[in-house]
Amino acid sequence: MFRKKRENWGNETHKLPILDLVKIQLDSYSDFLNNQIGASLLRVNPIKDFSGKAFQFEFLSHKIDNPQITPKEALEKGITFDAPLWAMAKLTNLKTNQVQEKKVFLGDIPLMTSIGTFVINGVERVVINQLVRSPGVYFTRELDPQSGRHLYKAEIRPIHGSWIEIMVSKNDHLSVRIDRRRKISVTTLLRAIGFSTNEEIESLFNDVDTDEEHPYIATTLLKDSSSNTDEALLEFYEKIRPGEPAVIENAKNLLKQMFFDSRRYNLGEVGRYKINKKLTGLYSSQQTTTTLTKDDLVATIKYLIALQNGKGKTDDIDHLANRRLRQVGELVNQTALRRGLLSLERSIREKMSLAKPEELHTPASFVNPRPVVAAIAEFFRRNRLSAILDQINPLSEIDTIRRVTVMGPGGVTKERASFSMRDIHNSQYSKIGPIRSPEGPNIGLVTYLALFTKVNKYGFLQAPYLKVEQVSKNNKQLMKIGKEITYLTADDEEDYYITHAGVGQQNGYITDKWIACRYQGEFIEADVNRVQYIDVVPCQVVSTSASLIPFVHHDDGI
Repeated sequence: MFRKKRENWGNETHKLPILDLVKIQLDSYSDFLNNQIGASLLRVNPIKDFSGKAFQFEFLSHKIDNPQITPKEALEKGITFDAPLWAMAKLTNLKTNQVQEKKVFLGDIPLMTSIGTFVINGVERVVINQLVRSPGVYFTRELDPQSGRHLYKAEIRPIHGSWIEIMVSKNDHLSVRIDRRRKISVTTLLRAIGFSTNEEIESLFNDVDTDEEHPYIATTLLKDSSSNTDEALLEFYEKIRPGEPAVIENAKNLLKQMFFDSRRYNLGEVGRYKINKKLTGLYSSQQTTTTLTKDDLVATIKYLIALQNGKGKTDDIDHLANRRLRQVGELVNQTALRRGLLSLERSIREKMSLAKPEELHTPASFVNPRPVVAAIAEFFRRNRLSAILDQINPLSEIDTIRRVTVMGPGGVTKERASFSMRDIHNSQYSKIGPIRSPEGPNIGLVTYLALFTKVNKYGFLQAPYLKVEQVSKNNKQLMKIGKEITYLTADDEEDYYITHAGVGQQNGYITDKWIACRYQGEFIEADVNRVQYIDVVPCQVVSTSASLIPFVHHDDGI
């Protein structure tokens, strides 16, 4: 049978992986069920009674049973699609050294359907992705109206724990503010963490504090009222806990709990990654712990002094390199499960304190799953990030699942959101759709993921590109488009010349001599020989709904 040859009048596009628009949600919740629950359980270990001498309770592992119903049955019966959560617990009687290991029930965990939704009490709901400031260290500047100098400030933000602000005054004095409380000298904090003498402190910053007109460390030492570690600890305690009697031992414990205790202070993997990346070269050795270290504080102060001396660069807080996506798994874990486990920990500790060691007890006798069940139920029913699925049509369902907001717990409110936060940022190219956003007070605060956006393990958005290489052909230097797809984050893109997919192409080579590029956050016109990456397809810039508009790049009405 004769078959007519099919003609293709468009550019041949490179093959992308099959588009799975709900993969981000499915992968995130799968990681929560398989890994994050176990990590959260281990984080509360060990639990001891108030005396610390009778019982010790530990979680060893967890298991989620298979669901008893299907999502369809849950919708029909008006119940929740969930499965039982069990944990292997170990109870040690410290008086008799008797050890018991048994499974304990921790409640029912809602399960995700195959399309990235939940069925809660017969209603299909979805958890909205939240775009928030990443934990890490940030440097900003302000113009002092009196002196006309730029004064810089550093902020160390953890996932959980106290915020640290280090700032420079117009008189070259370095001070620290913890959780927006009263200021103390930087050198007082350095003495408190172990750098006792002036000579030790000065030697830490000899390589950066080189401006003779503005000797920051020397000026700060002159105003420092403490002269050794004990005096610094007492001053630190008085500023953080005013009105309470200052005792050396209490001050040491407070300092340790605030910054060096993993149960109270947590930078997370992403915070450690961001701090190491920003302060690379200023460490004596690479840091791996998720709590704060002495080297973190020293390196932050070094970078701050270097900024005052004209070296280094500040951070754009609206850049996607400094913002990460909190997905459904992380939101359920940190907002609901963590709070439930903290209540459960208190309950277990109280019950163990009342129990008699000479009597026989099992792990299940100390565990009441109600706090965990209540925290998870409250999250799915009342949290602002848990929304009813918009089921007007399949497109509206997909858009609800791929929605991104900066509001909600830990985010901003629409009343306090700045214009820069609402505006389209150059780093959002191919990561967040620039077209669709609601009108009114939520404009720019609710957006949608671009069509081919991926999320890396730290929560940063990535966009796909093809590498462009210079090759020699027929004694000519040509720019050839490769076939391997590379995903880049916003900060990775800063170092490359990247052009769009609409440039002139023929047989896998770029034909234009001058083309529009993005480089270091600017849109410029550059020689084709400078290009290093190119967009994979033209529609990767927009979100799901906008990609359905024919000839969207010629639609002046949008």
